[in-house]
Amino acid sequence: MTEFLQFAILGLGAGSAYALLAQGIVLVYRGSGVVNFAQGAIAMVGAYFSLETLQRDHDWGLVPAFLVATVVAGLIGLAFQLLVLRWLTNAAPIVRLAATLGLMVILQAGVQQYYGSTPIRVRAFLPDDAYHWGGVVVQQDRMILLGIAVLSTAALWAWTTFTRVGLAITAAAEHERAAAALGWSPQRLATLTWTVGGALAGGAGILVAPLTGLTPSAFVVIVTVSALAAALLGGFRSFPLTLLGGLLLGVGESLVVLYQDGLRDLLGMETLTGVNRAVPFAVILVVLVVRGKGLPLRSHVSERLPKLGSGEIRWAGVILGVLVAVGIIAAGGDWLRSLTLTLAAAVFLLSIVVLTGFAGQLSLAQYTVGGLGALFAARLVGQAGWPLVPAALVSVVAVIVIGVVFALPALRTRGVNLAVVTLGLGFTIQEMVFNNPTFTGDKLEGSVKINQLSLFGLEVTPTRYPERWALLCLVALVLCALMVANLRRSRTGRRLIAVRTNERAAASLGISVFAVKIYAFAFAAGLAAVAGILLGLRNTAVTYLEFNVFASINAVVQTVTGGLGFVLGSVIGALMAPGALFSRLLSGLALAALLGGVILIVTLLTNQNGIADMISRGLRSVPGLSTLGTRKKGRGHQLSDESPTGSVTPTPLIVRGLTVRFGGVVAVDGVDLDVVPGQVVGLIGPNGAGKTTVIDAITGFVSPAAGQLTLGDNNITGWSTARRSKGGLRRSFQSLELFEDVTVGENIHAGADESTWRTWVTDLIRPGRHPLSPSASTVVRDFELENDLDKLPGELSYGRRRLVGIARAVASAPSVILLDEPAAGLDDAESRELAVAIRHLAVQRGAGVLLVEHDMGLVMSTCDRIVVLEAGRVIASGTPDEIASSPAVRDAYLGTDIETTTEATR
Repeated sequence: MTEFLQFAILGLGAGSAYALLAQGIVLVYRGSGVVNFAQGAIAMVGAYFSLETLQRDHDWGLVPAFLVATVVAGLIGLAFQLLVLRWLTNAAPIVRLAATLGLMVILQAGVQQYYGSTPIRVRAFLPDDAYHWGGVVVQQDRMILLGIAVLSTAALWAWTTFTRVGLAITAAAEHERAAAALGWSPQRLATLTWTVGGALAGGAGILVAPLTGLTPSAFVVIVTVSALAAALLGGFRSFPLTLLGGLLLGVGESLVVLYQDGLRDLLGMETLTGVNRAVPFAVILVVLVVRGKGLPLRSHVSERLPKLGSGEIRWAGVILGVLVAVGIIAAGGDWLRSLTLTLAAAVFLLSIVVLTGFAGQLSLAQYTVGGLGALFAARLVGQAGWPLVPAALVSVVAVIVIGVVFALPALRTRGVNLAVVTLGLGFTIQEMVFNNPTFTGDKLEGSVKINQLSLFGLEVTPTRYPERWALLCLVALVLCALMVANLRRSRTGRRLIAVRTNERAAASLGISVFAVKIYAFAFAAGLAAVAGILLGLRNTAVTYLEFNVFASINAVVQTVTGGLGFVLGSVIGALMAPGALFSRLLSGLALAALLGGVILIVTLLTNQNGIADMISRGLRSVPGLSTLGTRKKGRGHQLSDESPTGSVTPTPLIVRGLTVRFGGVVAVDGVDLDVVPGQVVGLIGPNGAGKTTVIDAITGFVSPAAGQLTLGDNNITGWSTARRSKGGLRRSFQSLELFEDVTVGENIHAGADESTWRTWVTDLIRPGRHPLSPSASTVVRDFELENDLDKLPGELSYGRRRLVGIARAVASAPSVILLDEPAAGLDDAESRELAVAIRHLAVQRGAGVLLVEHDMGLVMSTCDRIVVLEAGRVIASGTPDEIASSPAVRDAYLGTDIETTTEATR
């Protein structure tokens, strides 16, 4: 027990420092809605500036150096908000996140360039007297750190709770527009919180330096992961809970060290490294995954994601790039080594294009995943004596399996939260696997020796034949890039993009969101494994330091700079990788990373879609170059000449006793309704009556508290949304929920595509050009969308956008279609056209239609039966005439003008 208390008290120091750093993250988030991944880097600058520049070089005292360094750190936060984030207010969350990663890269590279990367041991500057409490030694410096953390927490809590400015920050965190309406400028509040948050980071960095030492990369990663974990425990909102979270982390890490030997013996391992660093990841995993919901990260005005490339292959450009690479290979020398690194890095970045650019799943661990591929291949080749090809294949398959494990957190979280999870997971693998000779294979030198590599009888050992290895890297990059381009144009690619754009809409079209995420992580892991093998096996022993978390963060920065949604973006971004061609031009790795971060920031401010998009737009503006080397056909939106079957499978929908509760509120109370083939059933009622909730419950977006749903002969109450859609139950959305990043044709393709598990593989090789199905083609003609197929939804009028949403929902000829206020925003002419289209769905095609609508003229002229809701309960059901004559309905909803409305619509 004495040892337990002793280690717990030791952990209070680190925990207090984590809490101080996390408080700045929480404050910045509350004021700007941005999770600051650069908090650790700002802390590092404060620590180096105070301890190395002011105190060591200029003999300043501790207190003035501390104060000045804290002010400098605050000015960094102020400058970043004013010069960068201020202009990215309406940018996509991933763009703002990438900006903070760019700041991290700039600060880390700048410190490394100025101070060097040699670890510096920092002497403790707080009083270190010890007090004895029974058999436990209590260090005074730990108690001082704890006191500082408690006082700062109390001050921040009081400031945000009792002052007008603090209350405005809290209000802006809850509802930015409402705070702006009250006269508070969100930009000024964000500027204030970034300044104070930066100052907190600088002070915390100075205090934590004696505990961690000073090394640019290690300091940033350790501090950032731990601080983010503490902030997560506080929900990015609560300062007291963040303090508690930081202390729990510090104590947990210390106690894990105490019991490390017992854990090692339990696992039967000779060495066990970095197990204490797994504590933040375990906390992140529990908070974000087991809790089953992502943090309420606030949305800004626009959630637009970076633009997607078309995936069309420009063969002239491919051939030109290959010829340039071959020329560099023939020249040899240092440029050959840089080219090899560039080619391997490009494959790494391709994995990020697939995972983040196409599927919208942000991972900060791709280099770590690739390092596992290098580890498996090195063990198989260097120890087991396997040939290169089978060793590489087995390694890639093994990493794909691990990629599926990485995907599991993505099933319960997304966006910035997922980035935090993958950051912690990558850091844990780095500390526990790559630093452990038990796993890497050589207890003396830390890595297995690779003496010879051969490919189909030809020796390709990189140390002897670097040009052959470079050619192998070039072939691997071209093949991987072609597969990614094929994926973008394929049915599978449309599914990935649908999930990236709108998970709800994707599920409503029968797309399994879980399966798509797992596929994206698996394929991206396979690409990262290939890259890891190419990068790791180029030396006689794998250097696992190359596969650290900071390399993964750099890779995201490089991909966003090059173009997150473009295959070409991976090649452009790879030029800025450490040791690649760009750094060869600059003759300095740290300087290359520094300029890479600067280029990212400039790119985000000028074109958030990356350099590849600039190049693509430039080529389109040059006559004769826009189609050079591309296929001459369209994007695959050809209409089918086959005739549809003319009707759908007649399947009735029966709802009995449907009840939905949100906490103690009963939103839907015992609703019964039937939607039979060939009929239009209206569902009307005042706002708040529960109409959309009924649709959500029927389609699987809301879990009912009671009731039964039957589609034909199947009880679908427990079915997922995607399974219900595949069974013939489709819906439209009141808020449209279109896939804004792709064309109208691709939207409708996503609603009509039929694919099997084989297409997940075959689409990588032969995506094909599939015309729209007969049913979807008929819908396109019925809604007169032929001339809009190659347009983006944002280029259409609101009325035509609504038609696209309905056309997408009915493209697969569902048995039952649920339309949620389809006439909202339409003029009279468009409403009449919509009424004809709805009747056509029921009469001509035999579908059952449930129509939720406030346009009573449309409802009365279109519906065969009407169900009326009030406060979640059915108060009437019958034909339009019966509903019009019902006093209860008239009093509750329709009013006295219903007779005039009914007559006008006959």
